[in-house]
Amino acid sequence: MRAFSRHVHAMKLGQQPIAPEGIPAAGQTSRAGEPGPGSLLDDRFAITEVICAGGMATIFKANDRQNNDRVVAIKVPLQWVEADPALYSRFQREEQIGGELDHPSILKFFPVKNKSRMYLVMEYLEGTTLFHLLRERRMLPEEEALGIASRICEPLQYLHGHGILHRDLKPENIMLCRDGTMRLMDFGIARLAHARRLTFIGFAPGTPHYMAPERVNGKSGDARTDIYSLGAILYEMLTGVIAFNQEDVTAIMNARVTGDPESLRRLNPKISPHAEEIVLQAMERDPAKRYATAAALKAALDEPAKVKLTGRCDRLEPSTPFKRGLRIARTIFLWAVVPLIVQVLLFFLLWHHLKGHGK
Repeated sequence: MRAFSRHVHAMKLGQQPIAPEGIPAAGQTSRAGEPGPGSLLDDRFAITEVICAGGMATIFKANDRQNNDRVVAIKVPLQWVEADPALYSRFQREEQIGGELDHPSILKFFPVKNKSRMYLVMEYLEGTTLFHLLRERRMLPEEEALGIASRICEPLQYLHGHGILHRDLKPENIMLCRDGTMRLMDFGIARLAHARRLTFIGFAPGTPHYMAPERVNGKSGDARTDIYSLGAILYEMLTGVIAFNQEDVTAIMNARVTGDPESLRRLNPKISPHAEEIVLQAMERDPAKRYATAAALKAALDEPAKVKLTGRCDRLEPSTPFKRGLRIARTIFLWAVVPLIVQVLLFFLLWHHLKGHGK
């Protein structure tokens, strides 16, 4: 989930998550009506501590009594989230897709039958997210950055091979484990190729800083959409700067649709021309010009010296000023504001219905 994904499962030693007011942080007890340390969930999961908490869910560390006290992580949505159909469907989607995946670099979910409420049971991991790593080190050496991106390509290729788009790749959703392994996480807005298209009322499905232009324009996208997001992550790893980091969300989306990112080598002259070529091809505005598959991107990342230089860095176009981006403004209004209005109306109708039954 957005509010706490950067803390998922286990935090780097010495770092404690900052919980919003009224929500327990690590070591604190839960609020009324919510499970907490010392409680037993469904006579099976003995909760031992709060790993992290956010505005939409809390993640607990627990022991599974039906599996030799195996240590697991349990994501429990807050009660108000369970009451929201759009947000509740996100948890259902994550559980559905997570249960279908079996890859060593993808977070493992454990199925649970006859649950008393919605919650997700996952493997317990120790390590840090790529977000935290970048916050600590700002940028990474080229070899290390390309290596991490190459490893991300493996689970990404697996997802795409099974007809699944992640749609929310970002540093917060990449876990670098202490044992040297890696996990791709958070499938709350992932999409099965054969599934109906989902609209999450009240918030944009994706993170603007890493979102592909076609997603900004309201299209579902395909495998190349995830490749763009991975290119944006690699851009940040190599330069220490988030591409299109404008003053607000609408400006970010406008810049992403109407222009190209700033030259990587201008921001970091130590980057090789080949690494810059790889990133710029992955982040092409036109999906047809990107790498067609994660496997093709991985091949370039593994042998960057063999990448053909095409002069992409000399053809970068600046973004159109936002005041001329009327199309993007209209897209954002239809995509975010209108669904929010609909949600408020639905909530009012539900409240009115319940009030009528209470008489």
